[in-house]
Amino acid sequence: MPFIVWTSELSVDVKMLDNDHKRMAILINDLHDGLMTGRDNKALELIFDELVACTRVHFAHEERILADAGYSGAAAHKQEHEQKVKHLLYLQARFGSARESADYLEVLDRLKNWLFTHMESSDKEFVAHLKASGVDSILAGWNKPA
Repeated sequence: MPFIVWTSELSVDVKMLDNDHKRMAILINDLHDGLMTGRDNKALELIFDELVACTRVHFAHEERILADAGYSGAAAHKQEHEQKVKHLLYLQARFGSARESADYLEVLDRLKNWLFTHMESSDKEFVAHLKASGVDSILAGWNKPA
């Protein structure tokens, strides 16, 4: 059974954002699986690096969507993202310095909570605004040639 199981309750009903969230969950699951199967630290560090990169891309997606949709809380949400990246980097450092299984598992539990908190609270706050703003047409406009 995966460490994080994707359910419809986790969805924010914006396909691009859900896909980003699913990718982050997969990477956290990969970290967990790697730890449980004894993968070497370098391989685990690479997975964590990918999680950080994926998170930065995801936050950029959200910030652009919110700006394009004229969301009044966009600036506050961007500040929240900055704090979440700092927290993620802190967890990455803790993971890198862990020596005992319990330390690694604590970081993984915190990562899971970090992702769920992001999806279930902060992201769900702006979904109604995005839907009212026509998020699908906003995203469709991103793919049109300039």
